Amino acid sequence: MTTGAKWVLACFLIVSACLSALGLGLGARSAAAPARPASDSQGMELTLDILRGGVPPWFAREPAFAARLLALATSQVGRGYVFGGATPAGFDCSGFTSWAYRKSGVELPRTSGQQFLAGKPVAVSGLRPGDLVFFGGSRVDHVGIYLSEGRFIHSSRSSGHVAVDDLSGSYWSRNFAGARRVASQEAIR
Repeated sequence: MTTGAKWVLACFLIVSACLSALGLGLGARSAAAPARPASDSQGMELTLDILRGGVPPWFAREPAFAARLLALATSQVGRGYVFGGATPAGFDCSGFTSWAYRKSGVELPRTSGQQFLAGKPVAVSGLRPGDLVFFGGSRVDHVGIYLSEGRFIHSSRSSGHVAVDDLSGSYWSRNFAGARRVASQEAIR
């Protein structure tokens, strides 16, 4: 990634974070939508890493589709969880993934169970940024978007907002149900 592209990406993330802090975000937030938690600084950490020259691996080596998808997804860190929500006013897990994919040009089914049936299965060892990761017990009931280095982003009911977690976390590793590559990234370019 060129220095110019790093600065453009960093500027996008900074502007996105500032707009979100003002309650404007990439899409206007309703008055009822919860504000970003003050302690959630993952988006700002990503921006600072980029400014220091440490481009996340998925921006440097993935196609434009994955970079666009993950930039959109990470811009929503801290957005509130709303059951049945599928907009920046509030997301549930599958509403978040379908929103991010749709904004990136790919339609997904609405529920995590339906999304689990879409695309091609991917082994954990073959995960690429932008792949969908699924969790559940006897049935799939949660979905997120794989980032890189074992991390994924999702709208979490338990944390109450869009967050980044590790697949190796005890709950996530114990309840991992599989992964899917929904869109051929080569076909999207």
